[in-house]
Amino acid sequence: MRIRSLHMRLLLMFFLIIIVTLGALTIFASQQIHGIFQYLEDEQTANKQLLAHIQEIYHQPQDTQQLQALIEQSAAQTKVRIVVIDQHQRIIADSTHRLTGQTLTLSLFLTLENRKALVGKTTPPDTLPSTSIFSTDGRILADGFQPPPATRVLDSVNRSLVLAVLITGGAAFVLAFTLSRTILKPVRALTHAARRLEQGDLSQRVQIRGRDEIGELAHAFDTMAESLERSEYQRRQLLNDVAHELRTPLTNLQGYLEALQDGVVDPEPEVISSIYEEAMLLNRLTTDLQDITLAEAGQLHLHREPIALEDVILQAVQALSLQAERKQLTLSTELPKDLPLVEADAHRVGQILRNLLSNAIKYTPEKGDVSVSVHALEQEVQISVSDTGIGIANEQLPLIFRHFYRADSSRTRATGGNGLGLAIVEQLVHAHGGQVSVRSHVGKGSCFIFTLPITEQILI
Repeated sequence: MRIRSLHMRLLLMFFLIIIVTLGALTIFASQQIHGIFQYLEDEQTANKQLLAHIQEIYHQPQDTQQLQALIEQSAAQTKVRIVVIDQHQRIIADSTHRLTGQTLTLSLFLTLENRKALVGKTTPPDTLPSTSIFSTDGRILADGFQPPPATRVLDSVNRSLVLAVLITGGAAFVLAFTLSRTILKPVRALTHAARRLEQGDLSQRVQIRGRDEIGELAHAFDTMAESLERSEYQRRQLLNDVAHELRTPLTNLQGYLEALQDGVVDPEPEVISSIYEEAMLLNRLTTDLQDITLAEAGQLHLHREPIALEDVILQAVQALSLQAERKQLTLSTELPKDLPLVEADAHRVGQILRNLLSNAIKYTPEKGDVSVSVHALEQEVQISVSDTGIGIANEQLPLIFRHFYRADSSRTRATGGNGLGLAIVEQLVHAHGGQVSVRSHVGKGSCFIFTLPITEQILI
């Protein structure tokens, strides 16, 4: 199973280092101890074999020269003095030829056992050879073999420990180097992309597909970069749309004023009225842009209080009834009794309704129907504005709440508005803590639905 967590990989690396360290120490220490015991065992086996040869030669026709040659050869190999006695304690062979023919007394045995042989009284005891005493009856009275001194064993173990540390250090370096390359490669990619992003290149993406902490960081970076790029595109698009929307009324105003200045037209009421309409259009456009900007920044001030929703709906319907009558539209309401109060800004809710009703009237053919209905839910009230208009295509539904977007591209600013009405509706509904959605069928009409929270205040 692939380990995808950087935290787990670091823990695994340290665990492996510990395992390698302990394993190396165990292996080398075991080898040293096994070597010492094997050495002791080999010496014991050699002594038993030598004793068997001595007995074999001794029980054959007496051949002291062969026995002497055997022990001299063994002494030369083992660096140990060898003495052979018979069952009467008489020394029948000595690898140094000094004690042959003598009787092994207790004092002589102790002297040989303590390595104080007849080789010079001034010789340091530690430099004297050890003595092995074999009896022809199958006993080993003294074993001259001396195990390695403690200092030699410690030196050997220390060398093994140093070697184990070197091997462990090498393994740790390889593991750390491999893991650091694995970690630093995406980090370097993130650093490079962040620097390019700082320089204004918002198209930078790191495209790291790992599922560890670095992969999550890369995904967050890509999401942030994508959001910044989308925001920058929307900002530029908004500026372009604002410039486009302002150009027409400003051009009209400029044309009227130049004509008045040149005396081409007279300042008649119709001309003044046209100039006033263009000025009012600019005023509405700047007001709508200000509302959207404040709402998107979360700085739109709402005077929220418990309000009777039916009063606000009837006022909005009354305000647009004249436009509906001009197109011979039926403008109706469906308001149930005992509607709960909603926590909202009455002015802004009226703005939402007027924008939705204005759109419904604009896009509904003559003798059509426009209606407003309300349904109380558990914690909110649902308001629907329906029409029998031209409808909206499915591919356009996700776009209709964007700034300056018009579902009917054939409509002009004069017939289709400035394209900010639905964007304002969305922002105002969200500012109230509600949701807005739309259902539509081309040729059959549309239904815009938004919700407002029910007030928790109990009026007395």
